[in-house]
Amino acid sequence: MKIEYLEIYTSAIKEQLNFYRDVLGFSITKNSENNFRFSAGFTEICFQFKKDAKPYHIAFHLPAHQEDLALNWLKERVVIEKNDTEEIIDFKNWKAKSVYFRDHDDNILELISRRDLYPSQKKYFNVNSILGVSEIGLAVEIIEPYYTYLHRQFGLGIYDGNLDRFCAIGDDEGLIIAVNRHNRDWFPTNQTAFAADFKINFTHQGSEFSFTSKDV
Repeated sequence: MKIEYLEIYTSAIKEQLNFYRDVLGFSITKNSENNFRFSAGFTEICFQFKKDAKPYHIAFHLPAHQEDLALNWLKERVVIEKNDTEEIIDFKNWKAKSVYFRDHDDNILELISRRDLYPSQKKYFNVNSILGVSEIGLAVEIIEPYYTYLHRQFGLGIYDGNLDRFCAIGDDEGLIIAVNRHNRDWFPTNQTAFAADFKINFTHQGSEFSFTSKDV
């Protein structure tokens, strides 16, 4: 599942524009009063204005074994979200390591480096090292109908978890992280997982699809 377009909402267009352009260094491809766009690797990201926007969880792919370089790069720009004292979090079952931080809207952002995906050949890191969106969080009342819809419509399976509290749906290339918002917060911050609308366009097994959080 390759996420090629992600549309999310913000109540602070100017501040978020400043964060992604001036703090992280993304090149803005479109900018208007109510939205802006930029490319993070193979994913085009669009922020739209919405007065009552809620925080998201979004993860970005890194080249393999670049988590240390990414951490050093981030620490010059943002505050790192730790798991206890850990700045780099090792997900052994996923063969991945992650670093977490927040943007202006308190979106929980993650840079994830998967050992067996996107080989690393460079010895440096900058914003252009980010390869694309890896995950988008989906906070819901009940996980099961969302999983059933995603499985029947697009052929997506359970990557990890279950239908109770946490369910990663998709594959190494792209995941929808479905959580029950009544009994699961966003890791590692314990921030409440709010229902936050989004739209994604993605490819899976050679076909193109679109999904919004309101489809189910």
